[in-house]
Amino acid sequence: MEQGLLENRYEFTKDGKAIIDISVESMNDLFNSFDKKATFVKRELDQDFVDYIIDSVKEVGDSEFLIRVSIDQEYNMLQENILRKAVANYFSYLYQIENRNLRKEMRKFSLLGLLGVVLFTMVYLYKLPDTPEIELWKKIFQEGVVVAAWVAIWEAVTSLIFGWNPYYLKRGIYERIATAEFRVVNNLLRFEY
Repeated sequence: MEQGLLENRYEFTKDGKAIIDISVESMNDLFNSFDKKATFVKRELDQDFVDYIIDSVKEVGDSEFLIRVSIDQEYNMLQENILRKAVANYFSYLYQIENRNLRKEMRKFSLLGLLGVVLFTMVYLYKLPDTPEIELWKKIFQEGVVVAAWVAIWEAVTSLIFGWNPYYLKRGIYERIATAEFRVVNNLLRFEY
């Protein structure tokens, strides 16, 4: 996104980092409401909170950023540290999932490409002569193998060109969030950066 548009939408620190600002009433608002009885360490982050951070990071693009959570109610240092750890752990977990998906996509590319090459090699090595004595089912089988080889190669190329990119992009976003600077401030004591 252009810097001018970003400046209209985000605050910036003195050193030029975009501030992704989240303001909530209490620390509980950042965690999933289904596991209210669990301790913060074991609770999942609220999906709206996660989606907002991801969308904001996509919007700031390659710009440096920090995440600032402003909380109305009082909290202690332990809760603040648990929140930091929860965000880093959650996005590290998402990174690992996308990394696994990326490896699956590359494995799919490799297997389909290998299958296509093997099928084409079979057709080349065992090509039937073009004579009328060859039975029809053998010709149909050979043509079927050629079609299967083309389909395997096509799927491998499609996987290579289009399949890995979404996982790669998501992985990069999750890594940036997991390692981002994270600040927690009390709305009553908030000051400018």
